[in-house]
Amino acid sequence: APEPEPEAEDSAAGEQESIFHALRFAARFFHERLARGDDADHARRYLQDRGLETGTVKKFGVGYAPDAWDGLLEAARAARITEENLEKAGLILPRREGGGWYDRYRNRLIFPILSHVGKVLGFGGRILVDDPNQPKYVNSPETPVYHKSRVLYGLYQAKQAIRGREEAVLVEGYTDVMALHQAGVEHVVASSGTALTSDQVRLIGRYARRVLLLYDADDAGARAAARGIELCLEGGLVPYVVALPSGEDPDSFVRAHGGEAFEQYLAERRQEFVEYLHDRARAEGTLDAPESRAAAQHAVVRTIGRIPDPLLRESYLQQAASIMDVPDMFLRRALKQEDRRSRRERRPGPADRAASREPAAAPLPASGAGGGQVAESRVEPLPEEKTLLRLMLENGSEMVAYVLSRTSLDEFTEGAARDAATRLVELYQEGRLDTRPFLDGTYGSDVQALASEVMTDAFEPSRNWSRRSINVPQLNDDPHAAAASAMTLLKLDRLDAMIADVRRALFVAEQEGGDVRGLQEELLALQQLRRQIEERQFLT
Repeated sequence: APEPEPEAEDSAAGEQESIFHALRFAARFFHERLARGDDADHARRYLQDRGLETGTVKKFGVGYAPDAWDGLLEAARAARITEENLEKAGLILPRREGGGWYDRYRNRLIFPILSHVGKVLGFGGRILVDDPNQPKYVNSPETPVYHKSRVLYGLYQAKQAIRGREEAVLVEGYTDVMALHQAGVEHVVASSGTALTSDQVRLIGRYARRVLLLYDADDAGARAAARGIELCLEGGLVPYVVALPSGEDPDSFVRAHGGEAFEQYLAERRQEFVEYLHDRARAEGTLDAPESRAAAQHAVVRTIGRIPDPLLRESYLQQAASIMDVPDMFLRRALKQEDRRSRRERRPGPADRAASREPAAAPLPASGAGGGQVAESRVEPLPEEKTLLRLMLENGSEMVAYVLSRTSLDEFTEGAARDAATRLVELYQEGRLDTRPFLDGTYGSDVQALASEVMTDAFEPSRNWSRRSINVPQLNDDPHAAAASAMTLLKLDRLDAMIADVRRALFVAEQEGGDVRGLQEELLALQQLRRQIEERQFLT
């Protein structure tokens, strides 16, 4: 884009400064009216009833908008501030009939919203007289200087405390922030009447490493907490969640119990996000059935996948494995599946046809899942899959861990091969590995036939594999070497199918004159991955 002309830059800067001047004037006007206005007694009583002291009111610049259509407007005119700049600042509105203007804020308690350096950006106005026809809050609109998704209420007053603690507490209301500051808990901000945004997380990240999310324990609060967790993780922050006792908010809690009790409550009741999500799933009953339990586990894995730091991601993955009682190798594999799915979703277009060969992520194995019949299928597994199944059946849990920590369930052919691998996962989790249910029909006739085939002495890896530069030892010579070779061949077969699909899609796109850059990049990535598999990097 061309550089703006100097005149345009000067004009924009001049407009912003005029708006800031109008906002500063309005903040002083409202604050003075609260402090000295004869018509502000009820506003002062409201603050007293909420336990907010004069020093706290002054610290946050709280004010009062008089019960008049043009109280601010007339004062601003006398100060030679134009209606144009007042409107741009979000302070007045045009009348629908007859022309002229009127104040946006009337008979309301006013909370100035400041930038992190203390500039007045906008206002929140709370109603003082119950009126079902009026909203509880009237907030500043988006203006050239105010974007609510990029602002945190109270950050100007809290930033030094947040920097010192390397931690920010996020609450919902203006008075929550004020009451906590008054009680000595100063590392507190609010999201200015909007759900938490990525811009606000980045703003917190300038001062803190940790965020404590205070939300109600109801469904709406749980959804807000889950979204806040995701945004904090994506922004490189460590989120904790704290739920106050039922019926309490930070304002009421600190007035009843004091700041020290509030700090102690935060220290004792804060939950790391994995524990919080797992406890929510338990409270909602989603851990009671294998299908919903797997869905809850996948939700935790998806959330962990938002962490950009690989070491921190690995730490939380191990914590999740412990909390959910699922081996970490299965969570790690599920995380890889989620990563692949995310890449497909970010890369729409013809390439999706290639990626669509890969089945959706298989459910995580449910702890203690029982037997029962599996769906019948007649799809013939690949020879290397048969080798892997025999090795796992013959060599027990150690071989199951070796193979299935490096091979996804969805790499096995859908049908008997994948069903058998899934059953091996379940038995591994239960701490036992018994070949009898594979051979006696407990897991279905297809699994029984496959297990009988692979367990016979006549079954051995094909000598033809060596023609593909894959040397597969006899199974009894070196089981781990045989498993490594079989996994390599299986991964190459799956990847070659994807490469062929991308090449076909690339050919079609070229014939139709479409954009082929994305497909070319995907093809290069797949070819690079193929070289890594040939080098057996997945084994390490």
